[in-house]
Amino acid sequence: MAGGWRKMTSYGIIGTGHLGSMLAEEFVRRGAISREELWVSNRSQEKAQRLERKLGVRAADNLKVAERSDVLFLCVRPVDLKGVIAETSELLTPEKLIVSVAVDFSLRQLENLCRARAARAIPSVASGKGLGVTLLVLGSDASEDDRSLLFRLFGSIGWPVEVAEEQLEVLSDLTSSGPAYISAILREFALEASMQDGKVDRDLAEQLIKKTLIGTAALLEDKSFDDLIAMVATRGGITEEGAKVIEALSPEMFRQLFSATSAKHRLVKDRIGNVEE
Repeated sequence: MAGGWRKMTSYGIIGTGHLGSMLAEEFVRRGAISREELWVSNRSQEKAQRLERKLGVRAADNLKVAERSDVLFLCVRPVDLKGVIAETSELLTPEKLIVSVAVDFSLRQLENLCRARAARAIPSVASGKGLGVTLLVLGSDASEDDRSLLFRLFGSIGWPVEVAEEQLEVLSDLTSSGPAYISAILREFALEASMQDGKVDRDLAEQLIKKTLIGTAALLEDKSFDDLIAMVATRGGITEEGAKVIEALSPEMFRQLFSATSAKHRLVKDRIGNVEE
């Protein structure tokens, strides 16, 4: 049956840079995929061979990985994705599922390039700790078995969430880019604290805010942002004054952030170009 899974499903990852390697390591380490079922390839084969030695997976070239895989993760740059699919398109039959992690390369473009069922997945670096959000979009030919399989795989490294494709740009700023943005904000917070009369060492400030972030994340598991602010920023108190500054100044910063990332998405899409039917 189209979309059905054999008892033993084989998996492939083309592109073993930071993201592809992280997915391979975490899927194997957490038991979502057995090492014997996973094939990997990379433009620089030495990277794939290092994963083979480290994990016990099987390194090969793109064609062999595509041939051997029932589920194929495409972890290459958006500008390289069309070429990889063109190279392997004859092997990407309707019996296979391809999962692209490339931003700005649409499901329609994927489906126009090959006959395989298609999905998009936008993971987070936090998946390397088993705590990442992965945004999922499934193509029109993807089956319920495909959906269940992707939720199982990405559920092993965090929280998979199925979203509409048109939401990916904004939501990926919150999830995939979020760790960098949060770190940038907290870095500036710690830096400014260290500059207040020169009384606080910057390293100490960074360590304290990291520990505070971990504790805050735990509190937010069962509290809203507003609830937690109210717990700390008591009426008429010092924290309330600081919270007012953030509420007054941050909206413009985040408007500019989304404006800048939206402009970059347009540039990437222009560079990729349109894929005609």
